[in-house]
Amino acid sequence: MNNKKLIVAIMLVLLASNITMFILLMKGHDRGHGPKTIIVEKLHFDDEQIIRYDSLIQLHRKAVNKNEAIMCNLRCRLFEQLKYQQDSAKIDSIITIIAQQQAKAEHINYAHFLEIKALCKPGQQKEFDELTLILARIENNAPFIYICVNLLN
Repeated sequence: MNNKKLIVAIMLVLLASNITMFILLMKGHDRGHGPKTIIVEKLHFDDEQIIRYDSLIQLHRKAVNKNEAIMCNLRCRLFEQLKYQQDSAKIDSIITIIAQQQAKAEHINYAHFLEIKALCKPGQQKEFDELTLILARIENNAPFIYICVNLLN
């Protein structure tokens, strides 16, 4: 009987944690005021620009997801090293590769914003320049939730 109660208790805790994670993820993705909405509204994109921007977003997300999956895998490899005799050369090597991937992430994001800038018509360039401060805040406040299983799928 105690085993059944323990299993039920574990299932309830897992269910509660899944519900909490779902709520947190949904809260972090407020679609009405996300980066896309802010960029489209501030730059006054027309329909054609929005279509081209949507394509850029898809390519950007694909590149970001791939890079995050690599970084997640590397972090998992790094923390696996805690189980073994400490090999500082191996640990430093993994950390160096993580740093290179983080640099790649910054390049991916910067290139994405250059592509957005290229979408702008001459009359929108001033708005884009003003938007750069907002874009920096958006990038700095982005949630960093790394769930290896979801990123690797």
